[in-house]
Amino acid sequence: MTTLSHPFKDSPEPLEVPKEHAANVDALYEWIKEQPRFPAFTKNHAHLFLHACLWNVEDAKKALQKYSQIHANSPEIFDNRDIMSAGVQMTLNATHMVALPRTTPEGYRLLYYRLSDTDPSKMNFAEAVKSFCMFNDAQISVDGIMEGYIVIFDMKGVRLGHLARVQFGPLRVFMSYIQDAHPVRLKKIYIVHTASFINQVMALVKPLIRSELLGLLQFTATGPEEIVGVEYLPKDFGGPFEEVATMHAEQKKRLETEYRDWLLDSGALKEAPKQKNGSTSANSVKPPWRLHYCSVAYAMCFTGLPIPRRRQRKVGPKCADARVVHSSPRRTAPPRQRG
Repeated sequence: MTTLSHPFKDSPEPLEVPKEHAANVDALYEWIKEQPRFPAFTKNHAHLFLHACLWNVEDAKKALQKYSQIHANSPEIFDNRDIMSAGVQMTLNATHMVALPRTTPEGYRLLYYRLSDTDPSKMNFAEAVKSFCMFNDAQISVDGIMEGYIVIFDMKGVRLGHLARVQFGPLRVFMSYIQDAHPVRLKKIYIVHTASFINQVMALVKPLIRSELLGLLQFTATGPEEIVGVEYLPKDFGGPFEEVATMHAEQKKRLETEYRDWLLDSGALKEAPKQKNGSTSANSVKPPWRLHYCSVAYAMCFTGLPIPRRRQRKVGPKCADARVVHSSPRRTAPPRQRG
């Protein structure tokens, strides 16, 4: 049971909902309270997930289900969310994770990620995924209901040694979470300073990426100043804002001082265990399709990583958090228009 305000630390009361969507938020919240295995989701959760899913109630229900299930079934990522733990600190000291100050005219927040220490031995992939999710949860709390997010991943300094340290289990969890359960609207994902081995990277992750999310990706060998206006960027790229390292240090300190207890408390936002008789509650979602083992094997061979012995399973129906629409494994639906 959580004891603090979620998903917005400083907003325990329900946020104002647009009048045309208020009834759906109320209905979704009533549905949430009827789910026996759900955690203590609040009315603000209903608002946040509905907004992320483009106000589609059924998509929001599935996203909430996936969120609570993934949190329960992936303790290596979502348990012990202590910002001061050795693994998380190692990640934060080897990376820069920054929310840039200025939003776009459309109201989109830009998030920038890069390595600050290029030594591959400093990266533990599971801890990196955990730290990334913690940073993003805290940023959602800071931003409230944000119209959308533009993500910039800077590959400068990334080596093949980093790729060799990728763990398939945490990668699979991460890709499922981002596509099925992360309660934000992703607008664009830029990969800048792309490495010469980007094809190996894509061979590893492409079996886990659905076509709609793949359509958000844009690659460039240049820096972020070539794809977004410099007026949004730090001084590192000719912009008006503080250097990336300075902003990272400030935002890291905020996580450590203001969000440590909140992040630890958020670990309770997960599905309750099944009943002792083994019955499955109505909100349990069965995976509709599997990730073919041959695809995984091909990706692993291409990158030089060991092939897992057991067949990997792809989890769940998808959320529209990234303007992603539901698709059947037997037919392809046209993507929803992006607004």
